[in-house]
Amino acid sequence: MAARTLLALALLGCNADPGHPDQGVTYRDGNGDMGSSGERGNVRVSEIHWAGSVTDDGKWDPTDQFIELRNEGNRPVDITGWLLRIRGGVWVTLKLPGLEDGRMLIPGEHVYFATKSTGCFPEPDGLLPDLAFVYGEPVSVTLQDLDEHLIDGAGSYEVAPYAGGYDLVDARSMEKVEIMFGGRGFEPESWHYYSRIEVDIPNNDRVAEGCRLHTQASPGRPNSPDYSGAYTTGAFE
Repeated sequence: MAARTLLALALLGCNADPGHPDQGVTYRDGNGDMGSSGERGNVRVSEIHWAGSVTDDGKWDPTDQFIELRNEGNRPVDITGWLLRIRGGVWVTLKLPGLEDGRMLIPGEHVYFATKSTGCFPEPDGLLPDLAFVYGEPVSVTLQDLDEHLIDGAGSYEVAPYAGGYDLVDARSMEKVEIMFGGRGFEPESWHYYSRIEVDIPNNDRVAEGCRLHTQASPGRPNSPDYSGAYTTGAFE
């Protein structure tokens, strides 16, 4: 009996409570001083306006560009400090600024970041002055969270842009097809040209007046349908 008691005490001594570890893997929830961690696919690169803007009187500004993100997850996300790695005509890594008033990107919300607020996109959710796409050169974007985990990607740094462009009259965005399943951003079939929608409530209202005739884009708004009129094409993964 005494031997069993000694053995039990010895085992307890070997398995003492270790207490809290000094370091551990945690999920950044955006409620502290830092931004959020992310899960792959919870924020999407949903639109890239790489071809510049055109005023109603036909003036083309190839430097007036933006990139749009959409929260497709089920919780708010603080994207402050997340990274956009641009590859193709230029190679640059950009850090996303915080949204106004430190608010989070809520589920289903679109936000966009523009090169400037003095062009055809006067009210962006943030400015990225160093955002630059070289017209006609490959466009590749990789979105990473605060811990540099891959969240989403778009385009390719090896081939021409999948959609969008300037035809000497209109400049059109490269928009993500609004699909229910699949839709990997690195695949060309996931993208289409902006198509004009004649409805009572336009989705180009964040394009400046005086630019809406020839600048075909939907910054900060749901994407237009593809030319087939489809919003939910795609396949199960």
